[in-house]
Amino acid sequence: MEPKWLGGNTGYFGRLLCFIPGQNDTPAAVVKLENPITVDHLTADIVVLELRYVGEEWKTQATVHIELCDFMPEPKKWQERRKGKWIESHATYRKV
Repeated sequence: MEPKWLGGNTGYFGRLLCFIPGQNDTPAAVVKLENPITVDHLTADIVVLELRYVGEEWKTQATVHIELCDFMPEPKKWQERRKGKWIESHATYRKV
């Protein structure tokens, strides 16, 4: 299955901007992509990555949720801030 958000690509490169409070105890990563993603009429180059599994920590590679934002998210928990568009629940990231 080819996820719509990949747009035919095998992945995206980005740069970590900061960490913000996550939905749980682990912080979420705010990443600026080299190339924007377009999903359902939203084009943006900022994503918030949330680790998928409770108790997981940031490491070289893991499974994440992806939230696409056309704004810089506030440093607040997801429940308390403006939300972007959830585009994936089982993506993987790899630190290079």
